[in-house]
Amino acid sequence: MTEKTIHETEASYGAKAAEILRSWHETQDEITRSVEAVEGGYSEYLTDGGRAQVVRKQKAERAGAKAEEYRREYTKLTEERNHTARTRTRALRERLFGVEDGGALARAAVATDAQLGGMLELAIHADNADLARAVFAAASQRELADLMNRYFKQVNPEAGELYQEWKSAPSEESLERRLADAETLFAAPEASHFATVPTF
Repeated sequence: MTEKTIHETEASYGAKAAEILRSWHETQDEITRSVEAVEGGYSEYLTDGGRAQVVRKQKAERAGAKAEEYRREYTKLTEERNHTARTRTRALRERLFGVEDGGALARAAVATDAQLGGMLELAIHADNADLARAVFAAASQRELADLMNRYFKQVNPEAGELYQEWKSAPSEESLERRLADAETLFAAPEASHFATVPTF
C-alpha cells in the first residue's frame, strides 16, 4: 500500500500549489512595475498614448506567456497529486473492504442488522478475518456505528485510523475540479490590467 497518507499528500500539495500561485502573483507585479521599451523601429513615430498602448500590449503578452508556464507547472503538480490520492484511496479500500470469500460478502449484504451482529460474533469466535471484513463492509455501507466500533476494538484496531483516512479522501469531483481551477487561477491578464505603466 502507498505509504504516504491522504493527509500528507494534501498537505504537501497545498504547500506547493500555494508557492506556485504566490510566484505567479509576484511575477505579475514585477511585469506591472517594470520599465519596458517599445519594441520595433517605429517607436519614435508614436504619441505618448500610442507608446503606452503598445507597452500595455507587450506586458500582456509577457504575462500571458508566464501564465502558461505557471499553468503547466500547476497542472503537472495537480495530476501527480491526483494520481497519488487515487492510488492511496484504492489501496485503503482494498485493505479495509477486500473480501476473498464472495459468499461471506453476499450473506452480509442480505443479512439484517441483528444478523450482522451475530455474524461478527461468529467471525471473532472462529478468528475468521475475511468474514469479519465482510460484516464490516456491510456495516460501513449502512453506517452502523456500533457494529463498526466493535470491529475496530475486537478485530482490527488499525482499521479505525485507516477508515478515517479513507473517509477523508478527496472525491473524484474534487480532484477534477482542482485541475479545472488552473484556467482561473492562472488566467492571463488583459492589456487593460496594465493601464498605468512606466514607458520610454
